[in-house]
Amino acid sequence: MSTRCNVILKESYSYKANNGRTVNRTKELVYYRHSDGYPEGTLPSLNKFLELLRENKIRRDLSQGAGWLILIGAIEYNTIPEYEKGAEGKTEYGLIDTIKEPKSWKVGAYEPTTEIHGDIEFLYEINMRTAELTIKRRVFGETEKLDSWEIIEL
Repeated sequence: MSTRCNVILKESYSYKANNGRTVNRTKELVYYRHSDGYPEGTLPSLNKFLELLRENKIRRDLSQGAGWLILIGAIEYNTIPEYEKGAEGKTEYGLIDTIKEPKSWKVGAYEPTTEIHGDIEFLYEINMRTAELTIKRRVFGETEKLDSWEIIEL
């Protein structure tokens, strides 16, 4: 059976409300990885994502930076369809009407999802602002309600 995982990208920030109080917020985006969710399978692509964050090659926020994880996962799984580029000197962008059919129904290694899946063994949390990674492994109990998480140090 495949080892599955979720990756949570988190962004915390503060702002002053109209009443003068400081408001703290945390937003999250969750991704699901259906296979190779153990650290040896997942860390190469997550480390590339973290490297891009730390070197300020991509934005350190959910709105603009998080999409890169999907793209890195598509490169990892080689699922990006072929396409043609514009004529030299005019544009370097891909021409939308030349995109071929997808190579797979999967977008890549990381799929956007709405929740933490019940079948995962690992949970990876990335702080988008600090580019820090926390890895947790599920410790299975007798029932799902008894499951807990332990932090893994690599």
